[in-house]
Amino acid sequence: MEDFKLENRDVIKLDLVNIVSNYKVLHFDEFPILYIGTNKYNNKILGSHLDENDETQTMFALHTILTNKEYHQFMNGKISYLEILQNSTSITVVEKDYKFQLKKSYDINFKSIPNDYLPLSQSFCPKTVKSHSLLFSISLKGKLADLNKAIADEVSNIQNGFTDFLEDRIKFLKGFELLPKALLIPYAEGSFRINFELDYKYKGKKVNIFLQQAPIDEYLSKYVNYISEDFSNDKEIFKTDNLVFSDKLKDLEKLLNDVYEKGCVSKPENLNQFLKDDIIKSVIKFEKITEQVGENFESASILNISENNEETSLAFIDRDFSEKFQQNVDEIEIAKKGVSEDENFKEYKIYIYHLNTDNRLGNAFIKNSNNEEEMSKPKIKINGDEGLEQTKYAESLYLNKWISVKAKAKKIGEKFKQLDIEYENN
Repeated sequence: MEDFKLENRDVIKLDLVNIVSNYKVLHFDEFPILYIGTNKYNNKILGSHLDENDETQTMFALHTILTNKEYHQFMNGKISYLEILQNSTSITVVEKDYKFQLKKSYDINFKSIPNDYLPLSQSFCPKTVKSHSLLFSISLKGKLADLNKAIADEVSNIQNGFTDFLEDRIKFLKGFELLPKALLIPYAEGSFRINFELDYKYKGKKVNIFLQQAPIDEYLSKYVNYISEDFSNDKEIFKTDNLVFSDKLKDLEKLLNDVYEKGCVSKPENLNQFLKDDIIKSVIKFEKITEQVGENFESASILNISENNEETSLAFIDRDFSEKFQQNVDEIEIAKKGVSEDENFKEYKIYIYHLNTDNRLGNAFIKNSNNEEEMSKPKIKINGDEGLEQTKYAESLYLNKWISVKAKAKKIGEKFKQLDIEYENN
């Protein structure tokens, strides 16, 4: 370890890099070579073995603090260990005894790591056997969430959106005759977490004795992961009925086929089209979750919780993901339903829930023209340069009022996407 020149490095507190919970070995060879866990502050720590000294009964390892996004990307094979180190400002060399107890930790940067100790460019997370369950958790991070708080309306929208998403996937499984019910479990500590347990029962008196063999739990987890990680790359597939499935979509179709075959239920005649139709419906529900991110919390992680309490990261949603995802859903809906725009200003009733009075941009609720029980959340722009502070637009925002406005609307199908509002004096 002389190449690291540890005697010249700053010593840092062990609490920051000591793994105290959620420890999991990703690769083992005499010693744990690659492992992951969390420190006392619930930060994710990625560790890798460097060297050992039998004379002093000492081992050395790299410990790197990960962001939630880096953790999700690494565990899902999207970025390599080398890329994490290259972009990290939280790398340490830790010294441990042969009982794996940390003794010292030293601050180090990427350029100071000798080439012989660097991982390869293809050092992606090894594939591990994962257990699945029907327990899910959505963890909010940043802003209010870091104070274990959240806006009630946003939590309600996330709860309802994810509940609908889960239950609809079970309802869509033709032939199983199941009635799903997503149950809320008490909120957990650690920023702000919403926990779900998906339960289901039979519609009739007949019981399918093979149901427990059907990998429904794995299918749901892989489904959520596909929507998060691969749907955007596959968006062209959903604009037409003719494009060939990607490898990731084929994997999901194969798992859906296993659900039917192992559950001993006759599968739909065209499983390929059946899955595509379900995904198109599901992304609209998933979009409701992405719409909540950014204002009062910075990101949301969707986790599957195994029976032994092990967490698997299925999705990571931040503002960048949210905007890209919503844009992709719009493109597919335009391809399927078309887009229309008002030529002249029309009267609409809206409720403004977000408004920047400086740039006059915001968001509003408006009831869909074909179904008033459903609402769109279009972006709005208020024309003109007059102040908005003492106007009906500000009243709508601050007093939770529905107001009438004159606007030109842009719609995809029957869903409002944009309102260009003509400024009116009160």
